[in-house]
Amino acid sequence: MRQILIFAGVVITLSSCLKDKTVEPVPPTEDPCLDTVHFNDELLIPLFNNSCNVSGCHSTEDVAAGRIWVAHDSISANADEIFLSISHDPSKTPMPYGGDKLADSLIQKFDCWIQQGKLNN
Repeated sequence: MRQILIFAGVVITLSSCLKDKTVEPVPPTEDPCLDTVHFNDELLIPLFNNSCNVSGCHSTEDVAAGRIWVAHDSISANADEIFLSISHDPSKTPMPYGGDKLADSLIQKFDCWIQQGKLNN
């Protein structure tokens, strides 16, 4: 009788381990590029005019390395290189030169703009 009770206890214990476990749903991660990035308002003014187009850098008055970042055409044509520089990629000179790294949110916004097709909006 004792063996039957032990066997029944083992069977009950093992069968409870085999029950389907409830899997908690994983919340979807929010895509940081869902909203359209507007070049003029969200990039040209806060990023380029405040950090790149300053005297002695990438303005029309003083051109660093022959690169002028005051208009969509030149920025769009060089967007990948600019992204690597502002991201402080080791393959490029970190920008802004001699200054602190830009806010991650601004770098992310520039990356989203690239992914969205570098719109002139």
